Amino acid sequence: MGTTGRLVPPTGGVEEASVDVTRSVTLVEEKGSELEIARMRHILYGVKPPPDVVRSLAQRQNDDGGFPYDLTSNHLSGVDSTLTALWWMDELGLLESSKADRAIGYLLTVQKEDGGWDEQPVVALDGVPPWIRPGDLGTRLYLTGYAAYWLGVSSRRTHPAFPKAVDFLLEHRDDAGKLHGYLHTTWIAAAVFTMAGDHYAEMAAPSLQFLMDRPLFEWADSQISWALDCLGRAGLPKGHPLVERGLAELLARQDPRGSWSSEDGEAHAVGASIGALKVFKLFGVLSAKP
Repeated sequence: MGTTGRLVPPTGGVEEASVDVTRSVTLVEEKGSELEIARMRHILYGVKPPPDVVRSLAQRQNDDGGFPYDLTSNHLSGVDSTLTALWWMDELGLLESSKADRAIGYLLTVQKEDGGWDEQPVVALDGVPPWIRPGDLGTRLYLTGYAAYWLGVSSRRTHPAFPKAVDFLLEHRDDAGKLHGYLHTTWIAAAVFTMAGDHYAEMAAPSLQFLMDRPLFEWADSQISWALDCLGRAGLPKGHPLVERGLAELLARQDPRGSWSSEDGEAHAVGASIGALKVFKLFGVLSAKP
């Protein structure tokens, strides 16, 4: 499987360039896990995931609908792990499945009264990443943005939990449009504000401007892809300056192996490459066929 996608970078005077999809697909097929290969095949070609991949994911889901904090069976559910599972299910074409419904149901049961989310206390273990430390404001905003994002993507924008989460996020955004904590939170929140519609959609503008003002050399490849994925799914068009610049930057950064780099290191290059292919497909750059 493979093809070459054509893209004209919006920088003026630059010759037409291409995304080497064949090399990227080969990289994922050779280096990726079964789950990663299945995600890529569905993203690019609409191929249904193998039963073993679906079964493995289902076996990890707890009775409460959540997924164990370290994605290991028989452990208690965590918010971040449940959000990760929803991301995988979406990329496998399973977001409308009963498994996804149960995961969303779990998130709704653990939303806080103030409209935000926090990681479960069980995750307060040595060595956990800083973005999932229970009680930390940066953790709360990141998880709230991402939980609200999946509510929006799964057509639950009218559920009372969604506007409550939007208001919680807005309470912690500064005048420049930045959300407290991680850069990821700002682009996820900008997507949420865009999906919220009505007067909330206007709230996305300062956050989008903040992102556009941040030099792209400060962004890892995987960050650009994730931001464009969230914002594109929320409805930001291909002609938006942030999208144009991000696509052109990703195009320029594809390495000779066909891969892109991850902010989490070389071990995650396959995931970063799937993310880049995903946004090229999302914005119509690729017309890949099996």
